Amino acid sequence: MWSVLKFAARAAIWRTTSDPPLVGLQVLVGWTLVLAAVRVAIQYLDAGPSPAFTPYGLNALVAWLVIALAVAAFFVRPAARGTFLSAMVALSVLTEVVLSALRLGSTVVLPSSSPAAVALSVFPWLSTLGLTPWLDPVLSVSFFLAPVVSWIGGMFAIMRSLEAEPRWRLLGRVIALWVALFIAKSLVPHTPVFVAADFEARNANWWEYAHAEIQARRERNADPDIGTVRLQNLQPALLQAAFARLARQRKGSTDVYAIGIAGWSEQDVFVKEVDGAFAALERSLPIKDRALRLVNNPATVETLPLASRRNFAAAVHAAAEAMDKNEDILLLFMTSHGNTGGIALQLPGGRSTVLSGQEVRTTLDGEGIRNRIVIVSACYGGVFVEPLANDDTIVLTAADARSTSFGCAAGRDWTYFGDALFKQSLQPGTDFRRAFDHARVLIRGWEMMDRVPPSNPQGHFGPAVVKKLDPLFQAMAGQ
Repeated sequence: MWSVLKFAARAAIWRTTSDPPLVGLQVLVGWTLVLAAVRVAIQYLDAGPSPAFTPYGLNALVAWLVIALAVAAFFVRPAARGTFLSAMVALSVLTEVVLSALRLGSTVVLPSSSPAAVALSVFPWLSTLGLTPWLDPVLSVSFFLAPVVSWIGGMFAIMRSLEAEPRWRLLGRVIALWVALFIAKSLVPHTPVFVAADFEARNANWWEYAHAEIQARRERNADPDIGTVRLQNLQPALLQAAFARLARQRKGSTDVYAIGIAGWSEQDVFVKEVDGAFAALERSLPIKDRALRLVNNPATVETLPLASRRNFAAAVHAAAEAMDKNEDILLLFMTSHGNTGGIALQLPGGRSTVLSGQEVRTTLDGEGIRNRIVIVSACYGGVFVEPLANDDTIVLTAADARSTSFGCAAGRDWTYFGDALFKQSLQPGTDFRRAFDHARVLIRGWEMMDRVPPSNPQGHFGPAVVKKLDPLFQAMAGQ
């Protein structure tokens, strides 16, 4: 084991070994077990603070290691096969340990998801060269190519130590080995042994992604029933009636337009929460006659537009047409069930889809709406913070991106978050920051009494829109 480690360490810095050790099956099995343990440990660290164990990940890990060894065995003569495979596995151990240490270390020191942001933090003089727009794609490609080139160089050194052939032939064999392993790995469905709270199976491998896409296409192409067709036919008239009731903006004053979304049709707590939230907001901000409701509930299908992605885009467009986009503010309140992809929109009849934070941002940006307040009362609502947070936006969510929120049971008038924020905390003269801070304390107390894990509500307060709202809160307090 030790002699193979020294052999692989020299290969890692692209140095050959003149008298490589000859080892057999026992050493190969030993190093394979070490690599398996290292990969499990790395997946555990990558999964974050609350990793979940997935037994199917063990199956995938064992299957991939066996297939990789079988594929690699065809690229070396039988006499050197045990040493070659053992050194390859040991080199993979060294490579993965070093890369993971660098990745985790950079995440702690420079917590940024953008390679360009990390590079500019370390080398600020790069911004003077005018290359900032190109840094992200260039660095992303570099981060992929660097370990590939390193591994190919290391395997070339191992191959040269074991085979007496021309260098160009050995290098071609190593590159062919990398391509074969890449294809094999792409064909093997795999799942990590430890997964994060926001893990989605369809992102684990292309098999799951293709399956999800096929299912989505089938649902889109499925023949709708008569009830669904009727609901869709009602939407243009319901939307037009709702839009016609919107008051136009007042020149020289900051108006607030509001869109409320009750997304889940099988529970009326979300409809009640939208109504209660708008009643509370009317006492604190000038949204009267400037509010739109999109509701998924059997009781309102004849009177209110559905909360669908298409209707959401139409409502944002209508608000943008009525408001002064530089002067006025759009408030978007969404309440429903949620997952790590966004907030759920379940239409009456059972079909559901997800409205993501990126889609919300794209829709608002496309209409040129600058000043925004986005409030999300749903599990995993924190996934909306990153795509929406900026100086001109307030984002308040019932939970962080990894946690569930509570209170959406049948018969309730509010979720925990809606109750704490709108009913208990948002009083005339109280701004969103103070209301949110007070609501967080209330929610944590309720969660402790119920002995449930903390939802950890998230708040981002863009300074520009906060400054714009201050006079409105003060004016409403005076009234």
